[in-house]
Amino acid sequence: MTKKILSISLLILVLASTHQLYAQSDTPPAPKHEFRSVWVPTVAAAQDWPTFSYPATEEGIRNLIRNLKNRGQNAVVLQVVGRGDALYPSERLPWVRQITGTYGGDPGWDPLAVAIDEAHRLGMEFHAWYNVFRIGDSTLIEELDEGPNHVLYENPEWVRSDPGAANQLWLDAGIPDARAWAVGNVLEIVRNYDIDAIHFDFIRYPTSGFASDFDTKALYNPKNIIPTAEWRRDNVTEFNRAVYDSVMQIRPRVKVGSTPVGHYKLSNGWAFLSGYNSVYQDSRGWLREGVNDYIAPQLYWDIGDVSPPRFDWLVRDWMGETYDRHVYIGTGPYQPHIRAELPVQIDTARVNNAAGQVHFRFASVGAGRPFDNRYDQPAIIPPMPWKDMTAPASPVNLIASWPGAGGTELTLTWEAPDFGRGDAEPARYAVYRIPVSDNEITSEHLDDPANLIMVTGETTFTDTPDMTVPGYDYFVTALSHNNVESEPAGAGVNTSAEDERYLVRNFSLDQNYPNPFNPATTIRFTLDDAGYTRIRIFDQLGRLVAEPLSDSRSAGTHTVSFNASHLASGVYIYRLEFGDRQLTRKMMLVK
Repeated sequence: MTKKILSISLLILVLASTHQLYAQSDTPPAPKHEFRSVWVPTVAAAQDWPTFSYPATEEGIRNLIRNLKNRGQNAVVLQVVGRGDALYPSERLPWVRQITGTYGGDPGWDPLAVAIDEAHRLGMEFHAWYNVFRIGDSTLIEELDEGPNHVLYENPEWVRSDPGAANQLWLDAGIPDARAWAVGNVLEIVRNYDIDAIHFDFIRYPTSGFASDFDTKALYNPKNIIPTAEWRRDNVTEFNRAVYDSVMQIRPRVKVGSTPVGHYKLSNGWAFLSGYNSVYQDSRGWLREGVNDYIAPQLYWDIGDVSPPRFDWLVRDWMGETYDRHVYIGTGPYQPHIRAELPVQIDTARVNNAAGQVHFRFASVGAGRPFDNRYDQPAIIPPMPWKDMTAPASPVNLIASWPGAGGTELTLTWEAPDFGRGDAEPARYAVYRIPVSDNEITSEHLDDPANLIMVTGETTFTDTPDMTVPGYDYFVTALSHNNVESEPAGAGVNTSAEDERYLVRNFSLDQNYPNPFNPATTIRFTLDDAGYTRIRIFDQLGRLVAEPLSDSRSAGTHTVSFNASHLASGVYIYRLEFGDRQLTRKMMLVK
């Protein structure tokens, strides 16, 4: 946008924005687009929910997610399948024991549904964390007692013990039926819940595989892969291929992501566990092949060279092979020395152009200020260009309400736009606030991450603007499920009046935006009283061609979306009619 927008009062618009990273000599500023989340485990060994502070109740899980939102996170990664069991009512898996204390015990409510609802209400994505091939440990055998329908008893021929840790039980990735069963579990979630992503962990073999692999490979090797290590890697990748293809057929907007071992291959002289060689996890191959939309490698090391491998070296290594997919850097603040340098690790991820960060785990960052000020500014999750890049229509009927003299809170309200006529479904909304100093704004103000003040799933937002500033411009955009932003919608109010800080009381019709347009545009107008209102569109011969509004409206500023896909290119006249008063302007449709 090159056109300047005149602002007489507190202008509220919606504008699409683009990522911009500013150069600074010290700490890099927070970008406008960035994935931010925290792993929330639910298995008892490292359990973040339920706990004493966040009990096994609806309010308990909602409070935990609110804590994440208050700490600047824009996504929830909650473990919903930990050890072959489910945090939701499943026809395929038994209930987890963490809620009722008994495997298979029904708590009488659905934690996954509640968590998704709270995340979406707050404008956050929900990523369902699924542990794929690790399905239990030796205590599971005693606790289950052949009760609920756990895979250990339903299909024991698929289950193996970890030769390096005999108490661990694993699903054998080399058995096609076992992989198909795991895919079916994922699809049950995708079909039944409005998740934004499925997030895989333990998507690998145990270290060095299984002793029984010789027999399994003899039975299940349709590609006749000779090296056993390569066969194992292909088995894990086959699971990814099957999942991705199936999810895209059922709900293509759902993202598929994984959190692999942080050390991809033996490199730089560091003899640490290698995802590729030790646990047969070709995570970069998943990106290259396009069967993962993102990965979040677990880089649980520090920046210094005291305990290699070095975090900063590994970040650069991962960012060198993204294959144009998203890489979110996983950090390990569960370790005190990592928590102490967490802000610098976030800076390192940003400087190296990572698409975001994920931190392990909630218990390590849910109190204090472990991020320092790195997440004080909200961010929008980056869109994925290989997915649907259709923008939603603009929010409608956006109104700013000011309580009057002495008031401190300004409330914005709007309505969700219609969709289904070529527009994407709105999933959440972004709110911007810009101090007015020269009565005009440009696209540079709207691209500045400092002006983004909230991302929400609701259609209202209350702000407490600084009363020492003469006035503000507010902007609100609708975001698609892929976080693509809409065109503008707006309303206005003035906080700078000396004695009356009231809703603006003028009758006006603004120039449509964008103009010229194709095929949709937004018309903004202000009423000084409530009453029946019409917006009508005429061609140059005076013929009525459309009537986008014919309804009662309250006093204040409103927006109306107009789609001219059925009209030919040309100049049109739009007219605001209110009582015996009329205002007209021209707009240009260019196809």
